[in-house]
Amino acid sequence: MHKRLQLENGLTIVFEKLEGYQSVSVGVWVKTGSSYETAKENGLSHFIEHMLFKGTSKRSARDIAHIIDGIGGELNAFTAKECTCYYTKTLSSDLPIAIDVLSDMICNSSFNEEHIETEKTVILDEINMYEDAAEEVVVDVLNEITFKGHPLSFPILGTKQTVSAFTREDLITYFNKFYRPDNMVISVTGFFDENELIKVIEDAFGGIARRQTSEFCKLETPKFNGGLIVKKKDFEQVQVAINFPGIEFDHILSYEMMILNNVLGGTNSSKLFQSIREDRGLTYSIYSEPNFYDELGTMTIGFGVSKENLSETMELIATEIVEIKKNLVSKEEFRHAQSHLRGSFFLNLEGSENLMDLIGRIELFAHKEKTIDDMLDKINHISMAGVNELISMCLSPTKVAMAVVGDVERIEIEKLYSNFVSRISK
Repeated sequence: MHKRLQLENGLTIVFEKLEGYQSVSVGVWVKTGSSYETAKENGLSHFIEHMLFKGTSKRSARDIAHIIDGIGGELNAFTAKECTCYYTKTLSSDLPIAIDVLSDMICNSSFNEEHIETEKTVILDEINMYEDAAEEVVVDVLNEITFKGHPLSFPILGTKQTVSAFTREDLITYFNKFYRPDNMVISVTGFFDENELIKVIEDAFGGIARRQTSEFCKLETPKFNGGLIVKKKDFEQVQVAINFPGIEFDHILSYEMMILNNVLGGTNSSKLFQSIREDRGLTYSIYSEPNFYDELGTMTIGFGVSKENLSETMELIATEIVEIKKNLVSKEEFRHAQSHLRGSFFLNLEGSENLMDLIGRIELFAHKEKTIDDMLDKINHISMAGVNELISMCLSPTKVAMAVVGDVERIEIEKLYSNFVSRISK
């Protein structure tokens, strides 16, 4: 079971010692991402993530990379819609070095004007690369219609227009707004001495001043929108993503949602994968996945097919949804999906970096289940009735958002969308 403590400045630390390990993973989590941005700020969270690697008052970007490479460690980061994380994995003996580098990046980044302009080019190239990946583009397009008018609809990278317009003042203002002790969590897992760990973190991060509370919450509560969006692009395949209403992080049926996903399209033995990929060979990849946010969620079905197979694939998806709505989830399907969830839960905890990620998210997003034992207990007591309740809650024909990206005509897709909604409403 992991432990938790809070420094005087409000910074929360969660940690778990793993006997027999030679490594330690450290994550510095900040509760900010694209869903906390305004339209003009879109991409700032991700841009700041890049800039924290570009040099501090003590170290150049080369120095930062050289130090971690020199101990055989890993240093990386990611930005999501609702969080940003900077993390390391090193030998246990090198824990003080890892924390020193992370704290230097967080506390002393220089935001050099020249480096900002250089990084704009890098991120614009990243956006171009992203736009060439159809399976990525379709998700962003789907979010545009699903969360229309809300920051959850924004792309994490930002747009070429917003990124090009960012100034040093924009970055520093946004950084100071969110990178504050009471809005951050440090998670540590692996082998370490607990007293040494606490001292090293206090020395490195305890000096960040506690700030007066300011408003940095999201602009408004998001709403789920149905509808169709089509983006014509010259791709070999047609990429499709469909959103149904889901549930938020701490919904009482969040674990039941994972079971429903496993049955529908979340595994290789799922209904969609077996029917469309294995039995008919219509597509290489088809999946479903739940997306949990602070205030709402989605159930997404995604796939890529040739234009010739698009209509049949949509028809088969509708057939599986109609079937699961009519017959619900059987006892055998439920037990199989629950067993899969339990096994994958334990397998995903192997490695200090995976556990670091989990306990960091538990703390950052204030999950009701505060320990891994709590989460396992939830898995073991998933309600089959709750799974079936979600079928009627989420697979609602009045709220279906669909995005299609590829060399297609909108009028053709409108017919497919209309037929799909009509089928699943029966």
